[in-house]
Amino acid sequence: MDAVDLPLVATALAAGLLFGYCAQRGGFCLTRALSNLVIMGDASIARAYVLALLVAVVGVHLLMLAGTYLPGLAFAEEIPIRPFRWVGNLVGGFVFGIGMILSGGCAGSTWYRTGEGALGAWIVLLGFALGATATNVGVLAPLRQTLHQYEVAIGGQPATLYNVIGVRPWVVVPILAVAGGFWLFRGEAEPEHGKWRWPVTGSAMGVIIVLGWYLSSFDVGRAPAGITFAENTGHLLTYPLVWFPNRVTWSMLLLVGVPIGAVLAAWRHGEFRWKAPPGFTGVQLFLAGLVMGVGALIAQGCNITQGLTNSATLALGSLTAFAAMLAGGWVALWVMFLRK
Repeated sequence: MDAVDLPLVATALAAGLLFGYCAQRGGFCLTRALSNLVIMGDASIARAYVLALLVAVVGVHLLMLAGTYLPGLAFAEEIPIRPFRWVGNLVGGFVFGIGMILSGGCAGSTWYRTGEGALGAWIVLLGFALGATATNVGVLAPLRQTLHQYEVAIGGQPATLYNVIGVRPWVVVPILAVAGGFWLFRGEAEPEHGKWRWPVTGSAMGVIIVLGWYLSSFDVGRAPAGITFAENTGHLLTYPLVWFPNRVTWSMLLLVGVPIGAVLAAWRHGEFRWKAPPGFTGVQLFLAGLVMGVGALIAQGCNITQGLTNSATLALGSLTAFAAMLAGGWVALWVMFLRK
């Protein structure tokens, strides 16, 4: 392996290991966060998710600011701002939210649950990969392209939370941090659950999101991608079959590290056990994964890709997709559990 490939492999696997280990120890999952909040009134995991986003927002903007002054962090100026393709963000996010409730796990948690011995998670990932591939380069690609035509830009630049109201990011970031911090620390005490407490989980995941932007810059020739679980999941299916993409990327190798990190965490704490889905549940899991994959590619990302990694840049498209995921998840929960 040459000197160019070694940093690529090492940084991608390290990012995946860290994500898998910390997410498993914290039980970090948007599906659980939303389900626990809506059904049981337990906001513990939701707080971890909000804290992770706040830490990521502050960290990424500090990184981008430092990149304008420090040559060693020049890559931060290449961190992309996702476009505001509002129809695709809304439709795809809503569909993804439904799929994650039906599958019992979001994109990131499905990957780390494979490291806990959950065989059903592999079924979800197969469906996810097929749905993502069909929407990216297959039969649903025309639908994705049509929905992505509806794009809003501000002054020729991708819309962000700050340029849409005409202020600098450092006006918005402190307001978000204070408002989010007020909500985080005024809630009830966290019930005992055998996982990391939400402040530890949220802080760790937020730092990993920021670190992911740096580590992904080692994929020479590509803009930093950060921690993602959408398009690259499909690439793991298409690469060995049709050689697409034409080389192994940082984001693909990241996925290899996640279940390894999760199995290390689960094994160490006695939480690893093989679990097979009962009866015909596997069919539901496959279809739910399919729905998630379709939704993720239309939304331009999953709950980690759009909900954390790119929402940290305050891209309006990413924030809209994330909000639509929450709405889709809430509707699915209402239909399945709350409807009288």
